[in-house]
Amino acid sequence: MMTLEQLGILHRSQIEAWLAVTEEAVDGVNRLIGLNLQALKAGFGETEQCLHQAAGAQDAGQWFGAQARFLQPAGERVSGYTCNFIEIGVQTQNGITRALQRHGDEVRRQWGFVAENLADAAPPGAEAAVKFLKASVGLEVAAAEAAEVAVSEASGVVDKRDTAH
Repeated sequence: MMTLEQLGILHRSQIEAWLAVTEEAVDGVNRLIGLNLQALKAGFGETEQCLHQAAGAQDAGQWFGAQARFLQPAGERVSGYTCNFIEIGVQTQNGITRALQRHGDEVRRQWGFVAENLADAAPPGAEAAVKFLKASVGLEVAAAEAAEVAVSEASGVVDKRDTAH
């Protein structure tokens, strides 16, 4: 029979995994917010400067010149923003992958203990239910491992593509 201590350990390992993944995700969101604020401030400053130059233009040539001087830095800013955005996304994804790998093994191990304890405590004649429970836990473990492999492979592809640029 499963004890309260074992149930507490299972619950704690699941909460730790959830908290680790959530912490990585929130950190990534915070970094994106910082990036967006930085880009917004820079954009406002340069837009204000461009508007002042364009408003002070004496003819169409000066006006177009002001616009052209604004477009090149704006394009570079967009390119830099995109690179930073991708980097934050990849780092956040890698952090989540590491958190899942660190804590996923423990959660799966605890669920294995739960299945074994329930199988040991099952009354006679419940063999079909025990087989179903073990198969369910086995499928959950296989699905979690497949998800981890898929995330790891996706991170590797993004890392390779990111280093190629």
